[in-house]
Amino acid sequence: MSKVSACTSSFFRNPERFRRGLWGILFGEEIQFRRQKRGLSIKNAAKRAGSSVEEWQAMEAGQVPESWEQLCAFGRGLGEKKLVMASLVILYSGAWEDGDSLSGQVRHRYS
Repeated sequence: MSKVSACTSSFFRNPERFRRGLWGILFGEEIQFRRQKRGLSIKNAAKRAGSSVEEWQAMEAGQVPESWEQLCAFGRGLGEKKLVMASLVILYSGAWEDGDSLSGQVRHRYS
């Protein structure tokens, strides 16, 4: 099966998961852009965040933080304020599941 048909069939089986994955990739690209703009290596940013290089790489690849604490830690790694990180969650809210997810927590905290 080609990559295109595998992706297409996956989309039709679970479009919600596809949508969240796509938004997650966009969130990760934003994090990567901000890190590179500051001249930080992944290793340095991860150390500042208190996370592993693998966790940081996963986030830049589209795996979004699951908790407010984790989001704030990644923000420290970037040198960003909590409000900036919260605004990124709202901007890329499609990356999180609806309901009691991080995006819901952020909206509750800042509304």
